[in-house]
Amino acid sequence: MIRVAIFEDNKHLRESLQILLNGTTGYTCVGAWPDCSNLIPHLKASKPDIVLMDIEMPGMTGIEATRIIKESLPEVQVL
Repeated sequence: MIRVAIFEDNKHLRESLQILLNGTTGYTCVGAWPDCSNLIPHLKASKPDIVLMDIEMPGMTGIEATRIIKESLPEVQVL
């Protein structure tokens, strides 16, 4: 099972991606958030294999968040 976390500020897109992932064999959505506040605590708690990252979000951008993820959790892949 591939564990996926989502960071997306568009509520409808975020919820649609969750439904799509949870309805696809071999994937599960382990968390979905509208911004990157509490980024590392969210990821440590949910333990994803992959993060689907929006680039333009309020507060911290997806580019900044990706750098932090790769420094703190290098085993997690970010798309």
